Amino acid sequence: MECRAAATIRRDEAEIRSRLPEADPPLSGDDVVVTFAPAPGARGTEVRAVLEAGSGGPLGAVVGAVTGTDPERRLSDAMRRFKQLLETGEVVRSEGSPEGADAPRMRTQHPAEPLGTEH
Repeated sequence: MECRAAATIRRDEAEIRSRLPEADPPLSGDDVVVTFAPAPGARGTEVRAVLEAGSGGPLGAVVGAVTGTDPERRLSDAMRRFKQLLETGEVVRSEGSPEGADAPRMRTQHPAEPLGTEH
């Protein structure tokens, strides 16, 4: 099974290449192939990643989707965090999820509820 993720990052290819080791796995792993191309309209660099993931068959795909551990989701999450890191200097976090968006954690997350209002 082949997993793919892509993003346009508003940085030049040399900077992206030099900072790729800072990316979260699996984007920074040895088993992913990352390619670069100039983005249309001189808007940065298109970054594409392909991960050859072991196939657990149809059942493995369903289990991975339900638990949030499927390789494609992990790769796209890593790409999104890497884009944020390069463009803003940090990965956006919130008090509700200080470790950032994480598919397995989001499966157990409860809906937000308003705090009591004071009059």
